[in-house]
Amino acid sequence: MQTLYISTTSPYTRMLLMIAYTKNIELALRFVVPWENPSELVAVNSLSQVPALAWQNGDVITETPLIIQALAPDVYTDNSAYNLPRIAKALGITAQGVRAYSTERFGTGTPHPFVARSTDILTSALPALPTLSADSNEWGDKLLLCSLIWIGIRLPHVFETLSNDNKKAVFEFSQTPLMQKLSTEMLENIPKTVQDL
Repeated sequence: MQTLYISTTSPYTRMLLMIAYTKNIELALRFVVPWENPSELVAVNSLSQVPALAWQNGDVITETPLIIQALAPDVYTDNSAYNLPRIAKALGITAQGVRAYSTERFGTGTPHPFVARSTDILTSALPALPTLSADSNEWGDKLLLCSLIWIGIRLPHVFETLSNDNKKAVFEFSQTPLMQKLSTEMLENIPKTVQDL
């Protein structure tokens, strides 16, 4: 069985687990704290980043878009004209959010220009998002909603720039049974496999 190295608080964790659970992909799960450079993670990914997907043959894939491609390529090919632009937005929003949050959280006290730049980008991008629906079956929408849940937790002042319709959609999506299983509190139970969620 392949092993996915993740953390309980990573937005990428939720994206990948949402896909794996929905598609019934068997994966062993290893929860780590990447900031501590744990030897178990460094052994498979010298950059000490999550997510990391370790194949049974020892090969490792890092970076969420590549892991999605390896596990569920149809996420990219199903209705690609609709989904690919939205998946790109979801990954871009997440990357900017993670940059702003982690730079500020682990900074030296002096405001870093990345924080302001990423925050400005997000406060411009979020109001311009298309209207989302919590009931959508499209992967582009699901990944966008998943990203926005994390933005709401980590960057609430940025989340407030969303339209009221999209705030409602994010809330409704966060209350679905699967997203409840993928909350930080539930992941802190440290499930051993995707099927244990």
